[in-house]
Amino acid sequence: MSEGYNFKQLSQQILALSEASDWETARKEWALVDIIEADEPETCLCGHYPIIEICEIHNRVTGHSAEVGNVCVKRFLGFRSDLIFAGVKRVRKDPEKGLNADCIAFFRQRNLLNDWEYGFLQDTMRKRNLSAKQMATRVKINQKILAAVSRRGLQGP
Repeated sequence: MSEGYNFKQLSQQILALSEASDWETARKEWALVDIIEADEPETCLCGHYPIIEICEIHNRVTGHSAEVGNVCVKRFLGFRSDLIFAGVKRVRKDPEKGLNADCIAFFRQRNLLNDWEYGFLQDTMRKRNLSAKQMATRVKINQKILAAVSRRGLQGP
């Protein structure tokens, strides 16, 4: 593969952690369960270095977990984690911005958002002119999301 992404190495690693013996079946056993922003570069299962946007995936059949880079998750496993990372970056840059639909759905699936917060975010996702109370609620929910996004690396004492 170009750009340092080694599909052969990734597929061997994923197949070793899967029950299925062929790639197309094995990749269907996996689900995206978490996103991690590393403070220091790490290495993907494919061998690519450096990666900062890390995706934790879990095999529903075998119970194994693995961490791979955002590009491999999107390119080979078909999960659009890049959209989730883009939404998190946008909110980290400006907490008054709305989360995108992929972020809202992902964090709801992880039970980070309750039914009311989920509905609120869906209703106000594309709105720019919120009332002061609505904006305060959006910022509070965004801060909750940012606090929940796993960070690994230099955390201090």
